[in-house]
Amino acid sequence: MALTPAQLGQLIMDGDPYTSSGNPVAATEPVEVQADLGTWQFKGTPYYIEKAIKVPYTYKDINGHLIQDFILIGYAGGGAY
Repeated sequence: MALTPAQLGQLIMDGDPYTSSGNPVAATEPVEVQADLGTWQFKGTPYYIEKAIKVPYTYKDINGHLIQDFILIGYAGGGAY
């Protein structure tokens, strides 16, 4: 079953460990795209990643400090290996 854009966004937000603290997450910079990345390892299994997107965001930690971090989304397949 394919996810709608809204469902994908909700899935990403649900997996964010910082939103459970009540601190909103906000995009802070333009999204970066990198193509032809190579292989990423997940649980010891290599996956070829054709393209990756780096999405910046900020949140406040438990001490109220503003922290900038990134969500990395890797697209496996879809290209010639």
